[in-house]
Amino acid sequence: MNAAGLVNTITREQIRRHVIRCLHKGRSVAQADIELLDLEGGRYVLKDFHSRPPLIRFFWGRRIISREWRVYRRLQGIEGIPRVYRRMDEYAFIMEYIDGTRVPHRRDCELKPDFFERLKILTGRMHERGVTHGDIRRKNTLVTVDQRPFLIDFASAFCLKRGGNPLSRAIYRRLKKVDEITVLKIQNHLLPGTLTPGEEERLARIPWYLGLGRFLKKKIYRPLKHLIWKRKGK
Repeated sequence: MNAAGLVNTITREQIRRHVIRCLHKGRSVAQADIELLDLEGGRYVLKDFHSRPPLIRFFWGRRIISREWRVYRRLQGIEGIPRVYRRMDEYAFIMEYIDGTRVPHRRDCELKPDFFERLKILTGRMHERGVTHGDIRRKNTLVTVDQRPFLIDFASAFCLKRGGNPLSRAIYRRLKKVDEITVLKIQNHLLPGTLTPGEEERLARIPWYLGLGRFLKKKIYRPLKHLIWKRKGK
């Protein structure tokens, strides 16, 4: 059986034999495990909530998997969005493996301005489909050897329904700005001096709700997260 055939027929009991390694172990019960699969020489990714506690898996995991599956399906065909192949069950799906690395934190990286131009085009095409990512950051943005961007992890995505009501459209417009400004912030951090004058002006006029979100993340979320992990390590 070839790789495509195995993707479409493999069972949960069989799939454990094909796991190469864990790409990302969920750090909390609310996060999925991301595992790399080898199916007849083809590499795939399994996003899976199956190992989570029953209540979390049932009330949270299956909702996230169902929602993210629909988002990926809506974005299929856009360059820079991984393909999804199969919904394994309520708690997992199989998707394309992207041979790339996360966007680095350090400024002495090898990224070029063209990478961010491609990333802006990618986010624009995503927005044209009525989807905002909601969590664009370095770990959710992959860069390939030839400097192509890929966006992953759409668990926080917002989808504008066709003919959406005024409130939904207003929310979509704000979240769209969040995506766009976040990309500019990452570019400005890693490649200072490469933004256009218009982009620099836009970044200097960050909406209040983005400033509030940044404050809460820096002053509350991160200290609380570090405290929890410190206690877990004891």
